[in-house]
Amino acid sequence: MYSRLLYSFVNLVAIFGFLSCSQNAIENTNKESSSISITTDTTIKYAQRFSMAGNDSCKVLFIYGKRDSRDTTATFVLYKGNHQPHLAFKNSYYINIPVKNIACLSSVYASMLNKLNLMDKIVAIENVDYYNDEFIINKVRSKQIIEIAKSPEIDLEKALMLNPGLLLTFGMGNPKDDVHEKILSSKIPVAVTLDHLEEHPLARAEWIKFIAAFFDKSDLADSLFLMTENKYVQLKKLTDTIQQRPSVLTEIKYADAWYVPGGKSFMAHLLRDAGSDYLWKDENQTGSIALNFEQVYEKAGVADYWLNLFVN
Repeated sequence: MYSRLLYSFVNLVAIFGFLSCSQNAIENTNKESSSISITTDTTIKYAQRFSMAGNDSCKVLFIYGKRDSRDTTATFVLYKGNHQPHLAFKNSYYINIPVKNIACLSSVYASMLNKLNLMDKIVAIENVDYYNDEFIINKVRSKQIIEIAKSPEIDLEKALMLNPGLLLTFGMGNPKDDVHEKILSSKIPVAVTLDHLEEHPLARAEWIKFIAAFFDKSDLADSLFLMTENKYVQLKKLTDTIQQRPSVLTEIKYADAWYVPGGKSFMAHLLRDAGSDYLWKDENQTGSIALNFEQVYEKAGVADYWLNLFVN
């Protein structure tokens, strides 16, 4: 039974990529000045690395890249039509929506775009080797989707030639630090996510709301997330009373290091909710921990389960 429960949990979050406004004022630490009143979006329930606010004319997305504070490291002001709102937030980037197409530099985001029925908007990915989606693979073969980051660095020539309506990638929270300056100076809209640093599986899944905002699909994202949340909560109840929790090792050695999820990561939280005893649960990192083979073998040599997600 445990195996089926764990499988259900992993597949639930994989759906989103692995997986009403109140009158509250935006905190002063987030904002330098504003001539337009916006209200905070209270529908963000789990995510800690972004928040949303807005009014009838625009939506504002705040990114929190610092691990120890809610200080804003980037702000994306999304607006419709030709009238750009007059807002002055810290590290602001203005993007006209809905964006025409997207360079999607993670299979996590492609999964979310799939749920939002936006796969036809993808014009570029990082590396097809990281995908097992037939739509993506076939589009790459026919040159309708271009690979622009087969190495750790983005191919600037290809990216500039494509001139996508949005380049979506991950990093530490601010495009000026995470993306090459030539891409930024080209005026290609860039959005950087921090979903990989969230501590709860539903927090990472909730980033579908962030992505949907660029396509004016927030209502659909809210509905999809609610279904995922309800299913997750139902599954978690099945493991609440488990007394004997099987031990679990994850990932695989890459080059000289074995990167396992930190004890505060969304994956560690997922494994706990699924009824397992994750062997690095007591570590404080929200990201990955680099270990050598000997360290992993010493601790996990007799683990009950070894889980690893891979692409055939």
